[in-house]
Parts: sequence; structure tokens; C-alpha cells
Amino acid sequence: MEFSYRNLKVWQKSLALIKSVYAAAELLPKHEDYILKQRIKTAVVSVALNIAEGKSRKTAKEFSQFLNISAGSLHEVDAVLVICLELGYLKSIDEIHGKIEELAKMLNAFRGSLNTNEI
Repeated sequence: MEFSYRNLKVWQKSLALIKSVYAAAELLPKHEDYILKQRIKTAVVSVALNIAEGKSRKTAKEFSQFLNISAGSLHEVDAVLVICLELGYLKSIDEIHGKIEELAKMLNAFRGSLNTNEI
């Protein structure tokens, strides 16, 4: 079985983001383990998983729908980071935010490049 999603730059970037977000999540206070920490980890993993699942679909339209879900999860990650910053749990989110912006642009461009042909 071929796992061609592994070759996608957008998926590879999502893995790098997971590592950064998990590291930041470890800085959150213990009382946020089941709220913000769990939420941000779930959302960032969802970005990568939806790219992988979408790549397995038979049509570009289906794949695009999964990329849309991935983009939504990416925005959720950003929102949780902003909340953590506002609550004083994180000192800066600039580095991760840069990765999020880059990945968002990549997802958008990738969605735009898909056509109605089979993938």
C-alpha cells in the first residue's frame, strides 16, 4: 500500500507544526491539561490527519473538502495559542504563528491547484 500523503510538502509541514505546538503545550499550567492543552493537541493533529485522509480519497473535490477541514483545524490551533498568550500562559507565539501562516498559505494554494480530475 502506498502512502503518498507522506510525500506532500503540506503534510510534512504539518508534522513540523505538531512538534512545535506539542512543545508549547507542555508550557501550559497543569490545570489546563484537559482544556486548552488537550484542545490544541487535538486540533494540530487533526490538521495532519485530514491531509492524509483526504489524499486517500478518489476525487479532487473530496480531497479539497478534507483540506478545508484541515484549514479549519489550523485556525483553531491559532485561536487556542492566542488565548494562551492572552492568559499569560505563553510569552510569545510568533515562531509558531509564522509556521501556521506558512501552512495556511500552502493549504490554500494546494486547494486551489486541485482540479476535478482524479488524483
